[in-house]
Amino acid sequence: MDHLKHYTALADNLASTNPQAHETLEEEINILIHKLKFIPMESRPVVLIQNLSTSQIEPDYLEEILAVAGGRKAGLENDLAEIDILIFIQESPDFLSKLPTLLSTQYQGSKAVENNQVYIIQKPAFGSQRSDYLQDIEILAEIVQSKYFIYGHEGNHWMKFEL
Repeated sequence: MDHLKHYTALADNLASTNPQAHETLEEEINILIHKLKFIPMESRPVVLIQNLSTSQIEPDYLEEILAVAGGRKAGLENDLAEIDILIFIQESPDFLSKLPTLLSTQYQGSKAVENNQVYIIQKPAFGSQRSDYLQDIEILAEIVQSKYFIYGHEGNHWMKFEL
């Protein structure tokens, strides 16, 4: 887990300030990593995350939590036809009325849209509060690896957009 920069910083802080929280974090992250170690990287879904919220999210933080959750970040070289899952981060309820137009224009031809794999994360400040590191990973894991993880965040912090 040395390659997990944000996890390491949070774990180091918790180890000295709140050992019980540190133990819980370490245990939960180890469970996630262990469950996913049998899924080869090339078999993990390619995920495009669009942050349309007002919260600023560090790209390397988002990449780290996505990797722990079992996804692969879509790179610049990926075209829409290669995107398995499309996730929008947007807390505004009126975004739902704008999404069909967005999908039929900007994301038309996307594998994610064609396969009905479009999700909206509605959790306020998603990805911007380090204290929510584990919860942010749980949200992504429920979306990206839904066969393996159920934490109860669906309907509260994220939803599937049915086309």
